[in-house]
Amino acid sequence: MTDIENIPPRTATPDRFKQLSQCLLWLNERAWPLTVGILLMAGVYLYQYIQEEKIPLSITSSAVITALPVMSAILIFIISILVAFVLLPIFVLFHRFNDSQRRLSDELTLGPATAQQRKRHKRMLGRWAASLVVLGTFCALLSVIGSQVSATWYWTLLAVVGTVLTIAAYYWLMTLGVDGPMSMDFRFACLMSAFVQMGVILNVTIVAIDIAGRYVSNLWWMVPLMLVELLVLWIIQLLGALFVVKMRSHDNPLAMVACAVMVLVMVLGFYPASGARLGGFAFQVSASGARNCTVLNFGAESKGFESITDPDRPGFSRPLRVIAEADGTYFVRLWKSDTKAVQFVPRAGLVGVDVCPRENVKTAAVAVTAPTPG
Repeated sequence: MTDIENIPPRTATPDRFKQLSQCLLWLNERAWPLTVGILLMAGVYLYQYIQEEKIPLSITSSAVITALPVMSAILIFIISILVAFVLLPIFVLFHRFNDSQRRLSDELTLGPATAQQRKRHKRMLGRWAASLVVLGTFCALLSVIGSQVSATWYWTLLAVVGTVLTIAAYYWLMTLGVDGPMSMDFRFACLMSAFVQMGVILNVTIVAIDIAGRYVSNLWWMVPLMLVELLVLWIIQLLGALFVVKMRSHDNPLAMVACAVMVLVMVLGFYPASGARLGGFAFQVSASGARNCTVLNFGAESKGFESITDPDRPGFSRPLRVIAEADGTYFVRLWKSDTKAVQFVPRAGLVGVDVCPRENVKTAAVAVTAPTPG
């Protein structure tokens, strides 16, 4: 028998309705401190965004203060979605092998443990790290080679074969040491976890390349970048798995979730880069109508907007980015502009707002990035 089979199944079945009642009571008793804490952190996020974008907007204005509750809800929603996306692949650790209660997460131990339990724990950490290395290596090769070669049947077939072999290696690592019958549900969960993990790695790699590409241009920097990225994912996902293990046996799991969300919101908010980006997303999306690039249609009586007016389309602006809106005034900046100049556009002087045409966005990006002659 294997080590996994020797793990005794959990027999205690908690009363979910009683737990829910206790959780709601816990939240009700702490509603004021939680609400004040979230509102204060929303103010910190907004302050980081104002500092980063150099927006002449007072954080004590009535428009900003009244926006804090909605901004708090948007921030919690965004952060929860991002964390859930990164932690989604760990669902395979909590899927039962068969009709029994045994799971891969049973190998993750917290607190005092025997030598055998510590051995299983370390082996689980190693297997998860090996699975990340396998998937990360394939995603890195796919990204680099795919950007250098043209799409032909040969490379398409090679990519399909590589995907199948990579998922097979991941499946072998996840089922290593599992002796006895495994249900089709568990096998399918392993395959789906591989696909989801590849999606997470590819999306994180795109963001990491976009950030690191501003400082380095050599292709070999992809190697340390991928290693650091996989290490960070390994730490985050295992911490998430350990958190779920602890939460499942806790008397008040909602209290743990609320505390974890508060800590996560504080950590991301006090870091200027993440605080400005998340705060800007929550504050900017509603102001621009969820438009990344915006074109304003001025009214006939509007004057003083020559610097942002499109010379080829009278009455319309150049591609803009709406960075904020307060007291009926849009704070706008030229799309892809390197400067921090801000133009004030009264909402009452506009006829309409529209998304940028695709060709105008490309033209604006070229015009801004083109070097000045002489």
